[in-house]
Amino acid sequence: MSPALSYHDDPVLNPLTPWDRPPIKNVFCIYGIDSRTEVGYYFAPSGKPYPDNWITTDVIYELEGSLYSRSGNLVEGNPGAASGDDTVPYNSLSLCKNWLGPKVNITRAPQSEHDGSDVQVDLNVEHQHEEDIVPNMTRSPRVKYITYYEDSESIPGRRTAVWELDKASHRNIVRSPALMRELWLQMWHDIHPGAKSKFVTKAKRGPLRDEDCYWDYGKARCSWSEYCEYRYLFGDVHLGQSCRLKNSSADALLNYL
Repeated sequence: MSPALSYHDDPVLNPLTPWDRPPIKNVFCIYGIDSRTEVGYYFAPSGKPYPDNWITTDVIYELEGSLYSRSGNLVEGNPGAASGDDTVPYNSLSLCKNWLGPKVNITRAPQSEHDGSDVQVDLNVEHQHEEDIVPNMTRSPRVKYITYYEDSESIPGRRTAVWELDKASHRNIVRSPALMRELWLQMWHDIHPGAKSKFVTKAKRGPLRDEDCYWDYGKARCSWSEYCEYRYLFGDVHLGQSCRLKNSSADALLNYL
């Protein structure tokens, strides 16, 4: 039996049909967007015998909602709302948006720590099954964002979230400090008995560890003065190492329930 046929009746992965939502309670679909990603090729006969009888004459890339050739020329076509993660095209990555419920909360927030001033929210967006959701939100050109699509009204017994990380590479996304922070916060939120919502709040992201505090040379003090303070300990070799949380991490986490 071939590998493809061995999955023919698998309820989770059938490679011969578009994927339905896996039959599990929680699905978090996370991927990078807006990197240059190969989506097409031009071929021509080489005049050589098989298997070298075709050569690649040009490559088509998607980049931030447009299509370009390898030489940099704009190409007509139907690009996605964004581009892929430098390996997988956006239309394939975003397939899991089909699995979201009939109403979706969309939040766009900076990947770095932030005070909430650059957070955009669109609540209870109507979602038609098997259609993409494209938020009407702005971007600062110097900021990398995470755009969260999370069920406001879920499919019964299911919870689905889609997170899109600007410029996160397919190969290196698991090394993203922002992604690791968000996953950790969501898992902590899910097991906390005081959690009041299905998803962790995105309103702000302050320091959670001493390592997240640093020295602000422009203001001559520790950054995030609401959370961090200058507290020298023997062995510190520069100002940033002496910036530490005012309270424990447990106290800081209470802001995210």
